[in-house]
Amino acid sequence: MTVELTDREPSGLASMIAGLIEQNLERDPSRRRLLRPVLVSITAPDAEVAVTVRLAPGRVEVSDGADPTSELAIVADSSSLLELTAAPLRFGLPDVFKADGRAVARDVLARRIRIRGLFAHPRLLARVSSLLSVV
Repeated sequence: MTVELTDREPSGLASMIAGLIEQNLERDPSRRRLLRPVLVSITAPDAEVAVTVRLAPGRVEVSDGADPTSELAIVADSSSLLELTAAPLRFGLPDVFKADGRAVARDVLARRIRIRGLFAHPRLLARVSSLLSVV
């Protein structure tokens, strides 16, 4: 199982995402089942940074820049991205029965967190959320 940063000098967001995924996979090896092919872009406009995460069986690649062909695209300010990774999950999505989960759901509904592919690929979003979750 490898988590690879593809850029020579990766951004802080790329390093953070790669480190988070690597730690989650080490802490809970059962999350490796989530590594099926998908391309996800994550953008933090306030920090002027974007990354693309490419998942494949046994492999994760994180590179700088958003890929317009990604199945999922998450756009949120830096603090909202951190809240997203810390939100409690139920079935891979924010748990609306807990305050932190409701806060994230409110941010999605208010479009402070925008997720392209939310309705077209909800299972895919649940997989990615489970992989990125620190909870």
